[in-house]
Amino acid sequence: MNGIDGYWVVRNADAHAWTEVWYPTQGWVRVDPTGAVSPGRIGQFQRLRAPDGVVAGAIGTLSPTLLVQLRSVWDAVNNRWNQWVLNYTQGRQLDLLRSLGFDNPSWQDLGKLIAYVLTAVALAGAAWARWDRGQHDPWLRQLARVRRRLLDAGIDAPPQAPPRTLLQQVAASALPPELRQPLTDWLLAFERLRYAPAGSHAGRSLATLQRDFQRLPWPRRRP
Repeated sequence: MNGIDGYWVVRNADAHAWTEVWYPTQGWVRVDPTGAVSPGRIGQFQRLRAPDGVVAGAIGTLSPTLLVQLRSVWDAVNNRWNQWVLNYTQGRQLDLLRSLGFDNPSWQDLGKLIAYVLTAVALAGAAWARWDRGQHDPWLRQLARVRRRLLDAGIDAPPQAPPRTLLQQVAASALPPELRQPLTDWLLAFERLRYAPAGSHAGRSLATLQRDFQRLPWPRRRP
């Protein structure tokens, strides 16, 4: 018996054969010499055991029960696959619904359950996508916001342009001076935050720069 899932496992090593001997006065009589040769195979469920290889011998030396435990785990997984995948019949589907609290399950109940599961998976996927977006580089996200704002202001901002290139675009643009100079200063500080040695940012963190960016006197966006 597999101690993990409680199922009996029968292998070729459990096979047994009896011989029959002809006696003139009794006819064919079943004779089992196993009790004399290997008593453990009679009533004690001992299996035929092939000689251990190098790896099995080494594992058996370290832990005599490890191989048996690993085999039991694999048998349990294989049995689950057979029961719930290969043999997943309509009866098992309805049994699953009963175990979930449906008194008289039907195909409509199964459809509802599938819809609930799909909804839960979709919500989990959306939550994961939101979390994954939050793991991206916040500096690069802010740079993308800068490009979008410059495009709204009519300034060419290539997708891969670094802050220094954007600064040159701003300096050559027709933005009013009260915006052009603060924006170029901000882009220089934004660039230093990323590439300058540590401690040379004059105490301006990314959060500070993001607030300063929002306070710039931006013109109204184009329709």
